[in-house]
Amino acid sequence: MRGLVVRDAEEEAGSGRDLNAHERVLAEDRRVVRETFRVSIGGAHVGFATAVVVVALFAIVGGTAWALIVGGAVAFWFVAALTAVVSGGRRGWAAVRRAYVLTFGWAGWL
Repeated sequence: MRGLVVRDAEEEAGSGRDLNAHERVLAEDRRVVRETFRVSIGGAHVGFATAVVVVALFAIVGGTAWALIVGGAVAFWFVAALTAVVSGGRRGWAAVRRAYVLTFGWAGWL
């Protein structure tokens, strides 16, 4: 795995030169951050199910008005994510999937 990180950093540098110690540490740090914040569709499904349960609990405990407020907030976040993804160039189901993961993928970190 370490060799892959060095190769990625060398490609970023744009030359075939060897990386110094500082560049190697930065490349490793970037890899760790990418792995830490990686989300998956499975985590998004768990997040969606959690959101549905939370909205249902609000409906039971707080009434329909609170369920609509919380559900509307989640729907607003999804629409905002979808708008951002579409403005970024994705279209169709790829845009919907990316917005879904952006909205509900937080559950993969739990």
